[in-house]
Order: sequence, then structure tokens, then C-alpha cells
Amino acid sequence: MPILNYPGKYIVIEGGEGCGKSKQADLLEQYFNEKKVPNIRVREPGGVPSAESIRKIVKDKSLSLEHITELFLFEAARTELFAKKSIPALKEGKIVLSDRSGDATKAYQGYGDGIDQHWINWMNMQATFGISPDVAIIIDINPEVGLARETHPDAFAAKGLEYHKRVNEGYRKIAQEHLDTHILIKYQDGSIDSMQNLIRAHVNTKLKKFLSQYIPSNGYVVENNSQPKKQ
Repeated sequence: MPILNYPGKYIVIEGGEGCGKSKQADLLEQYFNEKKVPNIRVREPGGVPSAESIRKIVKDKSLSLEHITELFLFEAARTELFAKKSIPALKEGKIVLSDRSGDATKAYQGYGDGIDQHWINWMNMQATFGISPDVAIIIDINPEVGLARETHPDAFAAKGLEYHKRVNEGYRKIAQEHLDTHILIKYQDGSIDSMQNLIRAHVNTKLKKFLSQYIPSNGYVVENNSQPKKQ
């Protein structure tokens, strides 16, 4: 499949259970909106009605789905999201900010469940129509800490500590394999703003040319209840 080159940028935020990725995505989205950077926010699985329906199935721990069934469902949801929302936004020159991505499938279904990574990589490329992240943030959290933070564990949080140790190690390997686009950020308990500063600095560096039309080169940091302040 040919690699597609759209004017927009694809940013993903990843990490194991309880790492606070959704909060960090919220803050990054807020940053883009404040700077009037055109963007849309999506999540996987989900983002469009068909994919949200699939999300309910894969999150339901009462169903006890087979590993391969989970993989097919995640890829189906991903295809729907990219075809109906992500690619149109990228064509319009927008940032697509995604809470999870194909990296989650590699970490959970690949390293966690043991499904062949080559197969997953091929399926990811089909589902995204050849699109890979321009920037990927992986929040590295101790699985014991992350699982303890989950107040409403879903089917994946319920898979147990050993499973999530494999997932966590998988994320570290993924980051190491993609040093040009991926960065591993250590989870800091009670330090949401410090983590967000690291994320923004990485995004600003990696997407400097794209963001320069919206954000001054000296950038902004987050301090005091996540309010942006100039450096």
C-alpha cells in the first residue's frame, strides 16, 4: 500500500491502563484550540458511530472475546474512523489528535496476547490506508500503579498484572523502534502539568514547520492549574 502524504498531521497519545493519556490529550487539544491550530480530537476504538458501537463490544468484559476477534474488531473500528473522519481532516490540513492508535493494537494484541506482530502491522496499514503517526507520545506507567488507578476496569484492565507487564514492555519496544516519531514519557503522579510541558515541547519540536504558522518559535509552557504561560 502506498504511503499517503496529506497536509495535516497525525498525533497519537498512548500508554497502559491508568496512565492519564486522555487527560493529557485534553490539555494538548486545549493548547491547539488556544493557538487556533486546526484540529480534531478522536479516540480508538470510536470516533464515529460505527466505531463507537464496536467499542462497546470490545470493552464488555462479560463477552470474553477471543484474541483474534478483538484484533479484527479493533481494525474494523480503525478503518471506519480513518475513512470517515481522520483522512478527511488530514486532507483539510488539520491535526488529528488521537487517544490510542495502531500502536495500542501492537502493544495489547501483539505483546499482550501474542498475536504475530507482522500480521498486526499489515492490518494496521490497511486500516489506516497507509497513514502512520507523525508524532506519538507513549506514557510509561508501572502496570501495578496504573491498574490501581482504574476505578471502572473494562475487559482489558481485567486481564491481570502479568498481561499488562507484557503490554508495558511492548510499548517500550515500540518507542525504541520508532525514535524519529515516538517519545516515551515517564508517568509522574500528581504532575499533570509537568508531563504536558514535555508533551508540548516534543510536539513543537517534531512539528516545528507545521506549527510555526500558529505558534511563536519560543513556545508556551503550562503552569499553575494548566494555564498557559509564555516562557
